[in-house]
Amino acid sequence: MKFEWTRAMTKRALTYIAAGAGIILVYFLMQNWDEVTDLWSTAADILRPFTIGLIFAYLLNGPLMFFEKHLGFVEKNKPRRALRRTLAIIITWVATIAVLGAFFYIIMPDVMESVNTLINNIPGYLESLQNLVRTVAENYNLELPFIDEFLEFRISSEVAMKLLMDYGEELLPQIANIANISVQIGGAIFDIVIAVILSVYMMFSKETLIAQMKKALYAILKKDAAATMVRVARESHRIFSGFINGKLLDSLIIGILCFIGMSIIGFDFTLLISFIVGCTNVIPFFGPFLGAIPSVLILLMVDPWQAFWFAIFVFILQQLDGNVIGPKILGDSTGLPAIWVMFAILVGGGIFGIIGMFIGVPAFAVIYEFTKEILENRLKKKELPEETESYKVIKGLKDLDEIEKGEAK
Repeated sequence: MKFEWTRAMTKRALTYIAAGAGIILVYFLMQNWDEVTDLWSTAADILRPFTIGLIFAYLLNGPLMFFEKHLGFVEKNKPRRALRRTLAIIITWVATIAVLGAFFYIIMPDVMESVNTLINNIPGYLESLQNLVRTVAENYNLELPFIDEFLEFRISSEVAMKLLMDYGEELLPQIANIANISVQIGGAIFDIVIAVILSVYMMFSKETLIAQMKKALYAILKKDAAATMVRVARESHRIFSGFINGKLLDSLIIGILCFIGMSIIGFDFTLLISFIVGCTNVIPFFGPFLGAIPSVLILLMVDPWQAFWFAIFVFILQQLDGNVIGPKILGDSTGLPAIWVMFAILVGGGIFGIIGMFIGVPAFAVIYEFTKEILENRLKKKELPEETESYKVIKGLKDLDEIEKGEAK
């Protein structure tokens, strides 16, 4: 009997070979994990300017498109398209540098001055707070151990100096590495300069770069798989750009409204607290609480009544943001239910810290959207309802026929 090697056998053999190679590769990586991490770290260092440049280009894509759209004096035909894009890039970067310059040279000095004033006045604030606690404890006959410990706590310039000296002793060994630190600072500046240059190239030829990536996908993958990848990338961009740009604008508005409101009411440390509230507001759901807690504690040391009224003020402000400003700006950019927003924030924050809390929501929104699509397609093939509401009224799939019969009647 003549043996015939079929096409199916070839595919099966290749599958076994690939699986074996994968197992060997995983074993090799685990046995040489230190070398792998060193290699990964080296590659990350080399690609850092490119990564930063990509982030710059992505974040500035919105302003770039806005300026390019409103350059009415430059024609849109092909010969003028390069000039239009060049002018839009220049205006985008000039505006970005102007905003950053205003932030670091106008806002940050006032914020740091507020921090310095707060630190210098901590002994006086603490004494006032202790007097208040002592008065309340005497009026209501409170006898709790932590109250006595709090009333006996003292902090003075001598204590602060001792803490500073102790901290300085820990920093002394680092002074020997000042040359290394200088090299690192110089390297960071070099990376940023290269990243800005790369971002300009990316912004100028973004359509060509995207077309090249799509071309590579269609050349490597099957047509349907490549089309799916392109659709996933497009949907991911829609969710990420809508959420990030909207959340940054929303946080800026909240910070400004907080500053105006606090200035009108007459709270202390207006700029510092508005800065904290605006920055923490970029974190979905938990952001308002993360900003309100340290702000209330700051005002609590200054004046407990200010802390009380500020808590009411920031609650009203966050309600305004959550029910009016946020929905107007963000809309339903993620499409995530509240429970999954909390899940994405906790997981993202647990893995990547503060940045993970920020990007965790749009990242999980992409996963959620396509998981939902896959499940609904499978339900459709099984001729089952796709809407979640349909599964709230049945105890099991056995009841489905009865429901469908009832709807038919």
